[in-house]
Amino acid sequence: MVIVLQRYFIDSKQILNNIVTITNSDVHHIKNVMRMKVNDEVIVCDNLANTYLSKLISIEKDKVLLEIIDKINENNELPIDITIAHGVVRREKTEEVIRRITELGCYEYLPVLMKRSVVKVYQDRSERQNKIIKEASEQSHRNRLMILSSVISFQELINRKDEFDLCLYAHFNKNVKSIKKIIENFHGRKILVAVGPEGGFADEEVLKLDEAGFIPITLGKRVLRTETAPLYVISVFGYEFESFID
Repeated sequence: MVIVLQRYFIDSKQILNNIVTITNSDVHHIKNVMRMKVNDEVIVCDNLANTYLSKLISIEKDKVLLEIIDKINENNELPIDITIAHGVVRREKTEEVIRRITELGCYEYLPVLMKRSVVKVYQDRSERQNKIIKEASEQSHRNRLMILSSVISFQELINRKDEFDLCLYAHFNKNVKSIKKIIENFHGRKILVAVGPEGGFADEEVLKLDEAGFIPITLGKRVLRTETAPLYVISVFGYEFESFID
């Protein structure tokens, strides 16, 4: 029988002399949800993508202490870094996208204010969204947390192009190529994929993307919802680049 240990994400600064100190909401989770006891074992992952087998040595009112037993050599991350630049949509759609692409291994989520974004005044919900990322990362046994970037303008998205080895945008047009064709000979690491909000990109945005050198890709013969398209993108890249057990 395989025993799956609970996983927690920490900052490397929480480790001192092989002791991990937890003081955030995970204290409640450890004590009251999981009802753990001293000597119970857990997995901890730090912000440097290190993974450790640890055991509880002290459970107090406002903190929990863990002792690192061993460093674990595992890598559950995709071999490429995929950033999804997503036209800002309503809160519930955004949260669903964040949860699912975190589970699928996305590197960064970048919300972008676009012409057809239904949310014209963006409300910062980063605390709630980071909690969703943390929970989804624990559930899916990731080694690192997906980066949640601050909302940017469309021009700022264009300006970030040079940070990536490949920049794509999803566009429903019969004349564009499939993801598979685009990445057949790709040997870089950092990929940016832009997905429009409900209604897609405006014509002037498509023109700017083309002028900046973004490559249009199709996501198949069907028109996908804005909250479905990012999942499709990450899934295709995962299938093409990830090694699976036979």
